[in-house]
Amino acid sequence: MRRYFPTFIAGIFAGIFSIMFVLVLYTEVFFRDFKPDDSLKWLFGSAGIAVVYMCICHFFLVWGRVVWVWGIVSLFVTCLCVALPMIEYRPIKVLYFLALLSPLMGLLVLNSNRHREMRKIMVIVRNKRKRFLVIRKPVYAV
Repeated sequence: MRRYFPTFIAGIFAGIFSIMFVLVLYTEVFFRDFKPDDSLKWLFGSAGIAVVYMCICHFFLVWGRVVWVWGIVSLFVTCLCVALPMIEYRPIKVLYFLALLSPLMGLLVLNSNRHREMRKIMVIVRNKRKRFLVIRKPVYAV
């Protein structure tokens, strides 16, 4: 697992940065006229929900359920689709660049060879764990 840990953490950080940059960009573009308290509540609530969703997807990915990688991909694509049309509102250029860069980096990490190897090994570990639990299952005499 030591070999795959940097790739795994890079995917998590790319997800967190994607969520935060897109939400900050969204509030900067659309909530300029609101009070700071209202926009901060909305920002932290949305960020919390998205981060919990991302953590659940990564949790199941570690347990060998590789189909949950599509949940992470959908999160990155959603962040990218939310950020792309905001160029029309002339946002802060650095913030816009980071809001586009972080989901693309996350998709690149998920598509890397090392992340694919990690997912294959996680499936192997899940199958070994399942076989081990079947062997250890106690037999009760009736």
